[in-house]
Amino acid sequence: MSVVRSLRIRRGRTDVGSLFGLDDGRVYFRFDDEYAKNPKRPVLSQLYVVAPAIAGSSERMAQAIAEAEAATVAQLLDPALDVNRGDGKFGLPPFFQNLLPEGPLRKQLVGDIGLEPNDELGLLAACGGDLPGDVWADAETLEESALGRLIGQSRDSYEMSSGQVPTPQQTSISGVQPKMALVHGGPGRYVMRSRQSDEKHFIGKLPTAEYDRLPEVEYSSLKLAAAAGVNTCEASLQPLSAIADQLPYALQKDERNFLLVSRFDRDVDTETRRLHMEDFAQVTGTPSEYKYSGTYAAIGLLLKRRSAKGEADVAELLRRIKVSELLGNYDAHLKNFSLIYPPGQIWPELSKAYDIVAYGVYFKGSGHGLQFFPGQKDRTLLTPATLRQLANAWDIPEKRLSEVVANCVDQAMRTWPVLSKELPLTPAHRARLAEHIESNASVVSWRRRHPDAVWF
Repeated sequence: MSVVRSLRIRRGRTDVGSLFGLDDGRVYFRFDDEYAKNPKRPVLSQLYVVAPAIAGSSERMAQAIAEAEAATVAQLLDPALDVNRGDGKFGLPPFFQNLLPEGPLRKQLVGDIGLEPNDELGLLAACGGDLPGDVWADAETLEESALGRLIGQSRDSYEMSSGQVPTPQQTSISGVQPKMALVHGGPGRYVMRSRQSDEKHFIGKLPTAEYDRLPEVEYSSLKLAAAAGVNTCEASLQPLSAIADQLPYALQKDERNFLLVSRFDRDVDTETRRLHMEDFAQVTGTPSEYKYSGTYAAIGLLLKRRSAKGEADVAELLRRIKVSELLGNYDAHLKNFSLIYPPGQIWPELSKAYDIVAYGVYFKGSGHGLQFFPGQKDRTLLTPATLRQLANAWDIPEKRLSEVVANCVDQAMRTWPVLSKELPLTPAHRARLAEHIESNASVVSWRRRHPDAVWF
């Protein structure tokens, strides 16, 4: 007999389906029939939504919406849907795998809980009460008839695991930088989060030995991005002493700062106090290990077709791409762009920008975390030729996109030379950043047109 562990997946308070794993390494997800057939179902992911074809008349549009809904239901009920399968080696299907913590936090949780390193179902269960967005995963016990329906072999008998799935009491935060989930614990103090806490939720991003003053560099990057017109998350620098009792002993007397980032998926006016979100690795069904395999063209096309803000979000994406290029943020991959689902909206929109880091202050480089188009050579910049290709792919006038980029560069060059001197960067970081910015072709062109402008 196969040994099965199963998790009940919810989107807010709504049951969505079962995520279950067999002891031979296979993991599957199945939507509940009730969820799939509910036309008012809360969206788990755009990965599972068939968008209506663009149509002209109101009658044709109504027909297109009905056809898209029927196709969505059929997809949700398809037991053979590829994106609902794991890798056969205990890995989760892509949407759920991208809910898991990465890097040092993942290693720590696996060790603390006593899981096998590849037991992603156990790790999701451990973090199931505090996942990104408004997804919940709780251990469930299934009747044998339910197991037969889920696995598709109702003639067989399956035995539930006698080993308990880890209690969901951990926190999942993606990203490889050392991080911790925090809530406000009083004036100048932050404590490890409690799922029952009504206090404001934060992510604390800690300093590292690999990159000198990384919290200061990321804080400065976010401030520079905002000055160039990017919609950024809220962040501030705080002394490590504010969370000293939450840190390993070696860091408790450390005088450095950490970056305190407000969570935009928490503390909102919903039933669960959470805002649903998903990153573009989830949206595209991309396993986390392939987060550099997407393209900006595909992200922009999805935003135009499915975002409530349409072309406005495409313009915001373009600003983020250009700002990343100017700062030397070479790491803007699929997981660094997300959709949020505001209450009452049918369609999602692009979230605030996060994880913008000017790696140009640490090492020389060029290009972006993703390609603009499949097959494009690495380290391609946002040139006029690339912009023309994007305009064609997105069916947006090239002039409109050019104005977005030009305005972004103009705002940056009018504010950054002064702002950079006020930010908590070292002289060496400031000099390397200025050198990287000044080498960009857009900046060279801007300087020629504004020879008397204040400069770095």
